[in-house]
Amino acid sequence: MNKLSKIQRDRIAAVLVCVPLLMGLLYYFGVMTKQNELAATVRKTADMQDKLRTAEATMGRSEEVADELQARQQLLQRREAMMTPDRDAYAWVIDTINPFIQARNGVNIYSYSQPDVSDVGFIPNFPYRWATFHLKGTGYYHEFGEFFADLENKFPYFRVQNLDISANSGPGVEPEKLSFSFDIVSPVVPSSTK
Repeated sequence: MNKLSKIQRDRIAAVLVCVPLLMGLLYYFGVMTKQNELAATVRKTADMQDKLRTAEATMGRSEEVADELQARQQLLQRREAMMTPDRDAYAWVIDTINPFIQARNGVNIYSYSQPDVSDVGFIPNFPYRWATFHLKGTGYYHEFGEFFADLENKFPYFRVQNLDISANSGPGVEPEKLSFSFDIVSPVVPSSTK
């Protein structure tokens, strides 16, 4: 075997030390960086594929969503038909309550007030304004109770408040009848939604 000189041995030792060190540095700064970028790209691709699958599923349900929207719009229109219109609310309440009262014996409403329309109501951030009608009448105790029960069942969006009941007195009146007054509060549907 050939004997190597000291300079040759030092150079070989330097190469044997530097080559692995250089390979480690290249791997760390070159390969590992690219592997991390590749892993991040794979994660982003998977996330985008999930979003794409979700969007495709939603697009596949578009007819179902459109049908549900149409059904809810029809339900809203039916409910709004039972609410006070923005225009001529006074005539509306008379036209609504009179047929309801005429179907009952023993209850008589003889006074309707003009509505007091307000933005402040029972429910915060409610998209409708509120109309308050003050009504006065007379009726027998039993029919009076049935009247209010039927009123609340027939008109679920009305709220009865400020109920005042007193004995009916005076000449020519039936002592069994009660005098009553109350407020009906109803949401007002803006004319733009009807």
